Amino acid sequence: MIIYSKYNTKIIDGYLEKNISKKVDEIIEYRKRMKYPVTRTKASYIAEWKAHNRLYRLGIKRSHTKDIDLEERINKYKDIIYRVIGV
Repeated sequence: MIIYSKYNTKIIDGYLEKNISKKVDEIIEYRKRMKYPVTRTKASYIAEWKAHNRLYRLGIKRSHTKDIDLEERINKYKDIIYRVIGV
């Protein structure tokens, strides 16, 4: 399940998704149709999602990493951390 708001997209149980790239394409298209801001690149969304999934698989803060909040206007440092963890 995906919950959209103006500055956030929340993916419930994101660790279950197998095709993250396709789902991110759908998210971006939906946000554009709804005229919600899209301030990040596809790679940035994917990196954050993969970082959450990696942390979830490692058992780190599972209650916080099972769902993903793809916030718009993400802090540059958070984006870098997600890209490193989500490799």
